[in-house]
Amino acid sequence: MTYTRPLSTIERYYVSCDSKKNGQLHTPCVNQMVVEGHGNLDSEKLRAAVTKASYANPGSRVKLVGHLGFSRWVDSDHSTPLRIVHSHWDGRSNDNADFLLQPLPTRTGPTSEVVLVHSDNNKHFIIFRTHHGAMDGRGTLHFANDVFRCLRGEEAIGENSHINDMQLAQTLNNHAKADDLGPDIAAATGAAKLDPQQDLKSPSRWIRQTLKGKHKGLLAKVALEIARYSRLNGENSVRFQIPVDMRPHKEGLNSTANLTGGIVVSVDLNTTAEDWNQDIRQQLAEKKEAEIPRFFKFFPFHLLNWVPTSTIRRSNDKLVKKRRENSVFRTTGVISNLGLLNVDQFSGAEFKADKSYFIPPEFETTALFVTLAGHPEGVEIIMRSPVQLDGGRVQKMMDFVLNNIEQPLSNTAQISSIEKSHQAIEETG
Repeated sequence: MTYTRPLSTIERYYVSCDSKKNGQLHTPCVNQMVVEGHGNLDSEKLRAAVTKASYANPGSRVKLVGHLGFSRWVDSDHSTPLRIVHSHWDGRSNDNADFLLQPLPTRTGPTSEVVLVHSDNNKHFIIFRTHHGAMDGRGTLHFANDVFRCLRGEEAIGENSHINDMQLAQTLNNHAKADDLGPDIAAATGAAKLDPQQDLKSPSRWIRQTLKGKHKGLLAKVALEIARYSRLNGENSVRFQIPVDMRPHKEGLNSTANLTGGIVVSVDLNTTAEDWNQDIRQQLAEKKEAEIPRFFKFFPFHLLNWVPTSTIRRSNDKLVKKRRENSVFRTTGVISNLGLLNVDQFSGAEFKADKSYFIPPEFETTALFVTLAGHPEGVEIIMRSPVQLDGGRVQKMMDFVLNNIEQPLSNTAQISSIEKSHQAIEETG
């Protein structure tokens, strides 16, 4: 049976963010999983593995057909392509990484690609890029795992479901609506600084740093330190959106689709680590991650399926302009924790993986997007922010967060509470 999946309302929003800039298609909502390693990697063996894994996971090679509420993803019958790049890129930021701007067109495909970057000193980066309208981060990870299985001569697991996020969410809580978050709040790095001379080839910038050693409960620690930094800039109300994988609710579900929900955790001036811990546990117990988000206060969410993507895009562009000029956003930021990734799963055919991490998607209405990914030697922390909120300020915030995490806390009870709240998130997958 040919793979087909209805375009969900949330996926429709991701697709609507695609735009033409300077005559070039721009697809900002892209997942980018990076595997960094070394060895003699045969590009043709990798290409064959990508092709085999792509046919075992048809969701990795879909294209969009139909319009409005009749839109759906279908198997394009074209394998995910492998693109080879030679670069001096160090993987520490999007500086000198124009190859990461390659669009992933939804109507013609490909909506996913694998990029092999040959760098210096026999170092390689294998990057799995997927349009967020077609796949989510966990789906990208599933596909990447299958590529390396095939590279080692093993069988791909493949996928066994055509369900989308809204269909899965409805089975969990019958489409309960999320609460209104209330007034917008300021960015953690302070007010936007608009520079008409700014090079907006990439409207946002990301940086990556490595936190050495083992750090339990890191998700909560990062959130609480960003909250402290935000208060230094005069904003006492802080809230974070935390993606939660909904796949574990369905035993045996293998899918590359968008099956991620989310919860919002508030951290005000008086919030303690115990409050944070209780909030997370309560939301997960109530399956809050499966609630319908409130993009609009008075517009029924499901009716977005019948609004042209061009209309949604124009509305979103106005919202982007408003938020960046006023420096207020729905949340302080998004923090996505991938947990400890088994890098041995990303090796094969004389290629040895050293670490893996996810570059945050470019959500233009988001003030900050943070990803965390662990490996045997430490944790990779990446922060992405619009250029108007950066100008070196994101690096200062990164330094503040890492320096405070590296300093041991004297309150043992607080550490224990933070670790418990982190475990609650990890258990969702």
